[in-house]
Amino acid sequence: MLLRLLIVLQVLSKGKNDLQMVIEATEAIVVPQPYELTFQSVKLRPLGREEVLVKTRYTSISAGTERMLLAGQLVEMAGLPFPCIPGYETVGEIIEVGPEVPEGFLGELVFIGGSYGYEGVTSAWGGQSRYISADYHKAFRLDGLNPAEAVAIAPAATAWHGVELIAPQAGEVVLVLGQGPIGQFAAQSAKLRGATVVVADVVPARLERATAGDYKIDLSRQSLKDGLPAKIDVFIDATGKMAAINACLMQMQTRGRVLLLGFYQRIELDFAIPFIKELSFRPSREWAAEDIPAVIQAFQAHRLQATHLFTHRFPISEYQASYKAALENPDCLKVLMEW
Repeated sequence: MLLRLLIVLQVLSKGKNDLQMVIEATEAIVVPQPYELTFQSVKLRPLGREEVLVKTRYTSISAGTERMLLAGQLVEMAGLPFPCIPGYETVGEIIEVGPEVPEGFLGELVFIGGSYGYEGVTSAWGGQSRYISADYHKAFRLDGLNPAEAVAIAPAATAWHGVELIAPQAGEVVLVLGQGPIGQFAAQSAKLRGATVVVADVVPARLERATAGDYKIDLSRQSLKDGLPAKIDVFIDATGKMAAINACLMQMQTRGRVLLLGFYQRIELDFAIPFIKELSFRPSREWAAEDIPAVIQAFQAHRLQATHLFTHRFPISEYQASYKAALENPDCLKVLMEW
């Protein structure tokens, strides 16, 4: 049975009686050890003076990050010991503010990319919780954006950031390998710059949902060489697989640019082709603070699209099924969890 959320009501006297809700604990998804998920009560630390408390409406799962977390790979890599709360894709309503938070935040719907507001557990990165806290500077108001769509702000901003770094130009041929959420947003972002976008994947269902490809290559049926309209100027890898990258480099222009948009434990490339073609490689980690407002504006203007990516939807009571779909079903692009 799920542990009951502890809510304490206090009457504070500040010249007049004011009813304030002090939430001391929250239900959250917790990873107590590798390959185990639980749903349990976690203690919240007191709200900071510049922090907001958010009641979660929706979260999603970053399949790549949370797969590594469940496997225990982030314990040494990022210093994130168990038990921990996963997630950094949270949308909810601000229900409480610290005394130094400016007016206009209370009651707003916001996106928050993780939280460190817990006691006794590690935040990795703390988004899968019914209540989360964050500095108000990191609570991005949706300003009318559909809150279910806004859950995709994190992968959209990660892709946006990478595309800004590699800077494809109008008319350049851009290959985006991998049409998961990050790859699809990278393709959309490159298309906004006027590039000729080629998307490729080995999963046909992902290509069917791709909206930004001028050319689509189903690598389960066709070779990359046969599907390309021309040599590649910019290659964006969104698979995180070195073997997949190696296979594409031969199809690049001399002095082409490669964006490493996945996560790679080791860089293992056949050096001859990058040497002969004088290729440039650019890693990209995650979004910067300025990317979030840019992505929200792009969503609001319908320049970026996310709703087609949510292939699976679950209530939070079915969190085990949510993770199974996100981590094991290749046809699953994005899971939406309703709190």
